[in-house]
Amino acid sequence: MPFIQVDITEGLTPAQLAELRERIVEIVHHSIGSARAHINVAIHELPATRIVEAGRTVPDHAVASA
Repeated sequence: MPFIQVDITEGLTPAQLAELRERIVEIVHHSIGSARAHINVAIHELPATRIVEAGRTVPDHAVASA
């Protein structure tokens, strides 16, 4: 029973989240053969201010990269 966790910056639409879940299930199913019904996916959406990349929060990093 695979349990896949995904941490992403918030902002995807419900339709995008549904597609992400479906694609993850398909990839895991095709990769390791688990039954789709046994594949668990947890998507954690985080505010950009809670994600640090290269020592900066994501919004700060985006400004510095521009």
